[in-house]
This record gives sequence, C-alpha cells and structure tokens, in this order.
Amino acid sequence: MSDLNLSMFRAYDIRTPAKLLTDDLAVRLTRAEAVYFRETLGVCGVVVAHDARTSGPHYLQIAAEEFARAGLTVVVVPGVCSTSQFYYAAMRHPQHAAVMFGASHNPAGDTGQKILGPGVRPIAEKIGPEGGLDKIKALYEQGASLPSASASGRIYACDPTDEYLDYSMRLAGVAEGGLRGLRVFHDYLNGAAGREMMLAFERAGADLTPLHFAADGRFPLGDPNPVKQTVIRSGLKRLTSGNYLFGTFFDGDGDRIDFYRGDGTYLSSSFVYAAILKDIRKRFPGAGMGVFADLKANPLAVMEMAKTGVKVQVIRNGHSQIKNAMFDDPAMFGTVEESAHFYEAFPLDGCRYCTENTLYIALLTARVWREDPARFDALFEIQARACREREWGYKFPDDALRAGALEAVQAYFTAQGAQAMTHMPNGYALEATMMRRGIPFNIGADTRLAADWLQVCQRVSQSENGLARWEVVAATQEIASGAKAKIAEIVAQYGAGEEYQG
Repeated sequence: MSDLNLSMFRAYDIRTPAKLLTDDLAVRLTRAEAVYFRETLGVCGVVVAHDARTSGPHYLQIAAEEFARAGLTVVVVPGVCSTSQFYYAAMRHPQHAAVMFGASHNPAGDTGQKILGPGVRPIAEKIGPEGGLDKIKALYEQGASLPSASASGRIYACDPTDEYLDYSMRLAGVAEGGLRGLRVFHDYLNGAAGREMMLAFERAGADLTPLHFAADGRFPLGDPNPVKQTVIRSGLKRLTSGNYLFGTFFDGDGDRIDFYRGDGTYLSSSFVYAAILKDIRKRFPGAGMGVFADLKANPLAVMEMAKTGVKVQVIRNGHSQIKNAMFDDPAMFGTVEESAHFYEAFPLDGCRYCTENTLYIALLTARVWREDPARFDALFEIQARACREREWGYKFPDDALRAGALEAVQAYFTAQGAQAMTHMPNGYALEATMMRRGIPFNIGADTRLAADWLQVCQRVSQSENGLARWEVVAATQEIASGAKAKIAEIVAQYGAGEEYQG
C-alpha cells in the first residue's frame, strides 16, 4: 500500500505534493469519492472548482470526467476560484457534494482537496457519514468504483461571481459606492482572491491599490502564506509608503485574511473579530448566543468579544472541525482562528450554512474601520498591553520524538504553575494543549488577569508532516520571549529542526 500515497489523507482535508498524486491515483481517488457521494451521501451531483495552482485544472478535469462516468451531474465553477467563492457555489447547490482542488498556503508544488457533503457540511477525518474522509480513504485503498452508469452525468459551468459579490456586499452592509473615499491596500500574493476582491471594492467605490493581483500558481513570491514575512515584505513596504487606512494580505486560496494598520502594525485576528463582532451580533439577536475563539486567541481580545453580550468558548483548530461544531450548536454563530480564518452561520434561502466568506469579512471590516476608526485605535492599544510570539513550529525526525517534546514542554510549564486544558467544555478533544498561568479558562467581560499572566498553546500540525506548533501570548515581552526561548531549549533535546514559520 506504500505506493498509494495514503499520507495525503489529513485531518481536515487532502494535501500532498502533486508529484505523488499520479493520474492513476487521481482517478482512483475520484472513483472512491464517487462511490461515497452516490452510496453514502445519496447525492446525484457534485460542484467542483480549483484555485490558482497550476495543477488545479488538470486534477479538476480528471475528476469531472470520472464523476460524470459515475452518473453524477458535475457543476464546474469556471476559472480560478477562491475557496470562499467555492463555498458560496456549494450553498447555491445544497443538494450536491462539492470538491475544491487546491492546497491553501502550501508550496506551489502541492495539491489537495476540500470536500463537502450536501448542505455544505464538511467531510473530514471522523466528520461526515460513516466516518467521512476515513470512509473515502478506505474506499480508495480498496480500489472501489461504481459500475459504468447507463448514461454519463452532465458537465456544465456555473459562474456564481455576480451573485457572490451581491450577497457578500449586502451581508456586509456595503452598498454600491458605500466605501467611496476609503484608501485601502490589498496584497493577494498571486493567489485566487484578487479577482473577486477587486470587483467588489470597485463596486463599493473604494480607492483600492491591489498588489500581486494576477493569479500565478508558480507563486513567485514564495509559499502564498501571509504569515511569512519574506513573502509579504514588498507588500508591507508598499503599504507603509502610502496614505492607507489599512492593508490586507491573503493566502493562496483566499480564505485567510491578515490586517495591518497603514503604518504596518499588525492587528491579530482575534482583535479584528472583536472590532466587527458588534455588527455581526445584530444579525443574531437573543440571549444565549455565542461564538468560538481558537485556543490561541489573545485573552484580552476574548474579553472584548464578551463585551458584545455573547458567550465565548474555546475551540480546537481546523476548518472542518470548527464548521462541524457550529452546525451542531445553533447558538454558536461565528468563530475566529488566530490563523486569520473567520467563520459564520450564513443564511441563504431559509437555510443555515456554517462556512467562510472572506470577501464579506474584508468588506465588513473595511466599513467598520472607516465608520469607527476609534474602535480600532482602542483595540491596537489593548493589543499592545500583551506581547505575542506568533505561531511557529519545529519539524522532528519522528512522531515519538515529537510526542516527547510536547510532553516535556507541558511538564515544564505546569511545574511553573500553569494549568493545562485539552478538551472543550462540551467534551470534544482540542487536539492541542492550552496552558494558562494567571488566566482562568472561562473568560468574560470582567475577567481580571494576574500581573504575570501567560498563555502557551501547542499542537501537532495536521497539514504538514513531522511538525509541531507553538504560540505564546503574555503580559510582558520578557515573559513571552522567555517562554519561547525555553520551548526552543526543550525541543532541541528531541531533535527539533530549524524554527519553521508558516
């Protein structure tokens, strides 16, 4: 089985170097998915799209033809498509399954898939009927396929762009011309987001400066990851040399969105969410409503979120797991991940879809920042009261050494007075460990923190081999830097490689 590339099946989706997914294996994978879609999900159609990667059209073509041979109707989103626009296309075809061909912020040579069931429900490891992606993996190993259909399914194109723009602008409260006079900067890193963002901000009348807007799957700047300072260096230089209110940086498939003030100061995702949550909350009135914040969220930002009158619960990382948790709890209407992902329970045609729409977030944040810049100024000041070591990682020679390193780090910080949390309040595993000293695990609007508070989060990466990740936020830079240095010292004893950003 070693030649089947089983390592491409990850916790959230499928990711692999494209050279390891030969055409024969791509056909085998598509046939397994077709069996799952027809026999387990009971659907008769599938929506397919690809992002900016050069390999995307090839894998989409293979899949579309195989799905059609299996008798499935295939709805193709034509051309380069962001993941968020793909999700909207799936919302317009809720009776179908859906497959997005792309690999997010991974290197240019990688490929992958995000898979959805009907109703835009995520299909991932242990998520979805009969185990979701685990079932597809089993069918793939078996070499399962459907008998040739008596008639091939129809393949046709459906471009949702205009509807997607209208929907996103309406939801964000941005009318045509509504951002006139706003000077804003975007860097798309040659990914998939440029087209939709430029069209929407033009409709809104914004004075937008777009950089690296042409989709180029070679990703000449480097891995299309806005966390990597080498990749965004030219964009930051352009941002700080102009008179912009703020600048926005996107990843390869356009579902991650990082915000910087015009002077180049970064505002973490949890603080951005705290800024716009009051406006989002207006569409979700009533008592008992809440949002999730991932375990790396700054506690000071969580307190600001709580001031909008919502409960804020910790959640594990991972887009599929987050969406599934939101589907399962109708009281939870949104989520923020510090990795620059924003989720919401979106309404359409009387249904509720828990997914992502980065265009909407970009428009909403632009409107709120323009209307209430003092709110953002205040949040920058609050953010400055804490010191953060943004998520980094180390690759280890094997899983046993990585596990030993994680255990040793946890043992050190708990010996220093930290409490460890490994499960959400509902009992779901975080698949990570949050360690807090001087901070309670339940944070409200009036929570008080100790003068030397510290939060350390660690997790095994689900999308990169051999990698473990850490993030630190603390009351002072001395505490934060000291915690990071101690982690580096500990993991070095377990064969950790060079520090990894991304």
